[in-house]
Amino acid sequence: MNFVYKLSSIIKKTVGWVVVFLLAWMVVLALLQLLLRWTLSQGIPWADIQLRQLLLWLALLGGVLAAAENRHIRIDVIEHYLSGKTKFIIQRLISIIAATCSGLLGYLSFSFITSEKSADVMLDSVFFGMTTPIWIVELIIPMSFWLMALYFLVPVKEMPEQLEGN
Repeated sequence: MNFVYKLSSIIKKTVGWVVVFLLAWMVVLALLQLLLRWTLSQGIPWADIQLRQLLLWLALLGGVLAAAENRHIRIDVIEHYLSGKTKFIIQRLISIIAATCSGLLGYLSFSFITSEKSADVMLDSVFFGMTTPIWIVELIIPMSFWLMALYFLVPVKEMPEQLEGN
């Protein structure tokens, strides 16, 4: 189990650095686009499309970081009134349900992307200045849902010692 915690920690740090890089690139690209439009009355043709794609990447990777740090949006009406072992069991049950939903969304989005690729829907996208098939850019969707499922399954904390005796 220690290996899983180390691996999830490495993934979390890597995702964090990717988010920082993508956000910095978004800011630079948006400012460059703005300056070019103001000064030369023209911009980079692919910048707007790439900024939309980067927003998708940032939103999904931000969701992965939120799940990794257990800071995602939760509705804890039931948990608020529970304590002890019951609260711990309910939290784990909710984590399993969230992981199952995230894994299913990852599977369905991957199925969509593979069917889109096999149907030769080969729309091109410009990603970091290179022409790229759109399905490569869209692969972030299933990957992020699968990473969220991983972080929902890997508990942030073990059961507290005071609950083990109850």
